[in-house]
Amino acid sequence: MSEKKEALVPELDELLHKFTELLTGEATPERVEMVKVWCLYTTMAKAMPPLIQHWGSEPQHQAARNQIREIIEQIKQWNQAKNQTH
Repeated sequence: MSEKKEALVPELDELLHKFTELLTGEATPERVEMVKVWCLYTTMAKAMPPLIQHWGSEPQHQAARNQIREIIEQIKQWNQAKNQTH
């Protein structure tokens, strides 16, 4: 029963798609979702570092924190590979 929600700002989805393509070389649905996580997490970490540090230190969030780190590393790798080919 999962209904697809209407985007609050549809143009932002288009911008995110293009950003993902320019950042990673490809804008697959999976990469777009990964870039969303990366953008949100890094913005929160810059805006409220103590919150992110506290959240990441909680044992119940260790798996999520590790997953976010893996996403960030994968995006870096895609970006480096894209930059080497251009």
